[in-house]
Amino acid sequence: MTNWQQQLPLTDTQKNELDKSVLRYLNWNYKQTVRHEHAQDYESVRHAIVTLSGFLLQESVDRQEFISNNDTSNESMVDIDELLLPKKWNSIVRLQKKIIELEQNTETLVSQIKDLNTQVSELAQFKPTTSNGASAHNVLKWIPRNLPSCLINVESSVTSVKLHPNLPIVFVATDHGKLYAFDLFNYTIPLASLQSHTKAITSMDVLFTNFTNSSKKNYLVVVTASKDLQIHVFKWVSEECKFQQIRSLLGHEHIVSAVKIWQKNNDVHIASCSRDQTVKIWDFHNGWSLKTFQPHSQWVRSIDVLGDYIISGSHDTTLRLTHWPSGNGLSVGTGHEFPIEKVKFIHFIEDSPEIRFRTPSTDRYKNWGMQYCVSASRDRTIKIWEIPLPTLMAHRAPIPNPTDSNFRCVLTLKGHLSWVRDISIRGQYLFSCADDKSVRCWDLNTGQCLHVWEKLHTGFVNCLDLDVDFDSNVTPRQMMVTGGLDCKSNVFMR
Repeated sequence: MTNWQQQLPLTDTQKNELDKSVLRYLNWNYKQTVRHEHAQDYESVRHAIVTLSGFLLQESVDRQEFISNNDTSNESMVDIDELLLPKKWNSIVRLQKKIIELEQNTETLVSQIKDLNTQVSELAQFKPTTSNGASAHNVLKWIPRNLPSCLINVESSVTSVKLHPNLPIVFVATDHGKLYAFDLFNYTIPLASLQSHTKAITSMDVLFTNFTNSSKKNYLVVVTASKDLQIHVFKWVSEECKFQQIRSLLGHEHIVSAVKIWQKNNDVHIASCSRDQTVKIWDFHNGWSLKTFQPHSQWVRSIDVLGDYIISGSHDTTLRLTHWPSGNGLSVGTGHEFPIEKVKFIHFIEDSPEIRFRTPSTDRYKNWGMQYCVSASRDRTIKIWEIPLPTLMAHRAPIPNPTDSNFRCVLTLKGHLSWVRDISIRGQYLFSCADDKSVRCWDLNTGQCLHVWEKLHTGFVNCLDLDVDFDSNVTPRQMMVTGGLDCKSNVFMR
């Protein structure tokens, strides 16, 4: 074997097949030219092909194929044989492009895996060990950095966002009535999307059930309220990444403004409020309306629930406390100048005496289970209120305190330049978002604004969410999510 034959990365058989394929293609090209152009001066080309075949091919049987003039005989076989080289060439080019694409995708996936491993390591490092341990307190002191970790885009303005209490999933509701679920580690495509309502979703809440009855399987429930006057209840099927509708709740006569779901023992209830001025309590298991009452004279815009008590905020600028099993109105808060957009109870948390408003000031408030609430208004302020103790009687529904039935404003937070849309409390911090395109973090101990995230969105910031710190079934994580009028949702993670 000569030196140049050693340099050729082909066996003798492979070289012979390649030579035949080249000669076949040249022969086919010669015959097509003669046939279509009727040229007579291509005989020299054919003679060159015959000469090449004698030089390149060792077997006389192979050479005979090019020596004989088979211009018109057995054309179908000639087409198959003589076009084998260009077909293979085309296949190789397409295969090469595919290989390049796969290599690029592999590099991208490897980079994403490295980023995810880094994020998982950081999250594991700062994961709370116990609900009351030192690590948990560090998590509750977390303030998000200036820029979000990721940005989620949807088809219309975001009206509500909720974090999955256990998994890195965020649920996003939109002004077009669509409900999405996004994986926070791979958010380019939603895990699931559903046209849940015919009009805008106004509110959303989630609950991971904790049934003590072994016959009932625990799962995540997603509840949505809409301008189409309906409330829809969904089960999030994690194994299949889809929303499974359980039932619809019908009964309100106008826009359903807000919805709240909670569990007490094995009973799960849903509360809703509406522009029809009513608040309704629903049984989750059968969909029955258990109670309806009218705490306000105008549109009820927001509610929150703590045990047997509901606090509501209204277009009439007041907030009211109601004992929902009886429907008794217990107390009222006045002081806002414009409609109230959001109300929330401030829950007690254990072993936090240094945090203002998170521990009861007296044993009577401790036994009652609440003392403070917070409201956000279109007057650009956030107010924290002390709730007066009602008259509590054994085996009877509570009634208003005849000497003290008015909320007492103990702190007013000023700084937003437009309507305050949503609020969330964790540890000693209160987070708020507003139509001034900003999110703010306030210190409950001092009332000072600690940090401002400006221009997170190009439009109004409609909603935000963080993990709660008062539920033993929820492990607080260093995550915050916001949603805005610009069809975007910003996610902050440690």
